[in-house]
Amino acid sequence: MKSGNATLSGYGTTIFEAMSALAREHSAVNLGQGFPDDRGPLALRQAAAEYVVEGHNQYPPMMGMPALRQAVAAHDRRSYGLEVNWQTEVLITSGATEALLDCFLGLLEVGDEVVLLEPAYDTYAPVIRRLGAVPRAVRLVPPAWSLPRAELAAAFSTNTKLLVLNSPMNPTGKVFTRDELAFIAELCQKWDVIAISDEIY
Repeated sequence: MKSGNATLSGYGTTIFEAMSALAREHSAVNLGQGFPDDRGPLALRQAAAEYVVEGHNQYPPMMGMPALRQAVAAHDRRSYGLEVNWQTEVLITSGATEALLDCFLGLLEVGDEVVLLEPAYDTYAPVIRRLGAVPRAVRLVPPAWSLPRAELAAAFSTNTKLLVLNSPMNPTGKVFTRDELAFIAELCQKWDVIAISDEIY
């Protein structure tokens, strides 16, 4: 039998799957991932049900439904003061992991470096490596998870293409201060680095 894709072989499962299996095996409370404990607003669930009943079952445009993209742009304007062009700058994905993968696939070349602040979401580094890019980890300092500025500055070079920022941070819950964010932004500007902000939380 012919083998599968060598680039993706050995990729394995996620830490979430492993922790869920351990929790089941030991009858433990699973704190390995977030599980929604609320069914969501009734009006939203009813609208989703009506949408299905009305037969809206065709493939959407590749970038997502225009009304949703317009709503995202309006939200960003209202909440963050950002002027986002919904037609060219808003892409709807099936979750945050797909969005991150889209960013990595669209921006990284073999040999590019990506600065990661650790401890980090377990999907970042393996995907970056699979694309032939190089993760450059900078570990935050416990117990307050402070930003080691000298180490972060040393992680940047002419090979640095991206920095991945996650705040509140998974798994520590750290929220970066305005001063820390300004320092990160200054480094990104100095080295012409694209910051990817993973804002799932």
